[in-house]
Amino acid sequence: MIDRLIKLLIVVFVLALIPLTGGCGDEETAPPASGTSTPDVTQTPTPVTLKLVTSAVEGTPRGQVYNHFADLVEEYTDDRVLVDVYPGSQLFPTTEEWEAVVTGAVDIFGDSSYYVSTYVPDVMVFYLDGVWESYDQAYAALEDSELPQILADKVEEAGPVKMLGLLPGGMAGCVLTRDREAVLLTDLEGLRCQSSPGAPTAPIYDYAGMKDIPISLEEVSTAFIQGIVDAVQYPPTAITGMRLYETANHAICRTAWFFTTAMVMNGESWESLPSDIQDIIMNQVMPDTYEFAKVIYRDDEDTALALIEQNVDTMNWVTQEDFEAYVEYAQTHPVSKVQMIMIEPRILEIIEGLSTRNQ
Repeated sequence: MIDRLIKLLIVVFVLALIPLTGGCGDEETAPPASGTSTPDVTQTPTPVTLKLVTSAVEGTPRGQVYNHFADLVEEYTDDRVLVDVYPGSQLFPTTEEWEAVVTGAVDIFGDSSYYVSTYVPDVMVFYLDGVWESYDQAYAALEDSELPQILADKVEEAGPVKMLGLLPGGMAGCVLTRDREAVLLTDLEGLRCQSSPGAPTAPIYDYAGMKDIPISLEEVSTAFIQGIVDAVQYPPTAITGMRLYETANHAICRTAWFFTTAMVMNGESWESLPSDIQDIIMNQVMPDTYEFAKVIYRDDEDTALALIEQNVDTMNWVTQEDFEAYVEYAQTHPVSKVQMIMIEPRILEIIEGLSTRNQ
């Protein structure tokens, strides 16, 4: 009887061990029960980070534009692409930004289109005195003409880069004086006005009869305070940034140049982006960045002009007759003629065709 009981206990013990040994060794794992699912272990791809370099200082209109661009890239790509903005020439001086983009030391630069002119002289059309007469003409050139594509093709031919776009800026220029009110530009005759060292005498100096005094940007404020120069000429935002209105008593303003900004990307960096990302940047990010720049530059210019007017005794705008006479003079000036030679004729024809003088 005892033997039979022992044998029965052994059988029960062996049967109890069978579930514990199932699936061990070389046996296949049992499939999951019906209605269950395998957990998703897909990982989020690491985002691409692009470096953008600019001379623009944080908080200025250009600085805000590039930060807005970076925010839009992050938003519209769902964090697949990030842009680190390095303002204030942290990584490279402004004059070295083009080479930095060409070599791939940085991915993008955003700065005054003036700094592209060494490689694409046609860009100097934005700084050709007497060509630009109104915001309507300037916006039409960027929005309704072949000009942006013509310049983009030229920029991309100059180096392995991708032209992301041209952004609009301000157009006003003001001459500040200490002791003389000017209603006409020729009322400035005989005054000593600062100019950029090494730059040829601009048409405005000869037309107004001013004497150009080469002075570095860092020394302009001191020179104006000390009377080394009688006048200074800058865009309104530069005047308020350097607080030159605190020394001046009079201002005369006019439509001057079209201060555009160029955004250029390294060719390899651009080609490495997926096609859908490229599409997002060109057809969503850049148009929205353009509209943002259009608003913020105009607002900033208006704010600067209002601040100047509040702090000087008189502020006049050049009359239409005076402006037209100056434009005619500027286009025949030797410096303008040299600049025009560097610019493809069809570019000048496009801009001239948008002039209200021809409509």
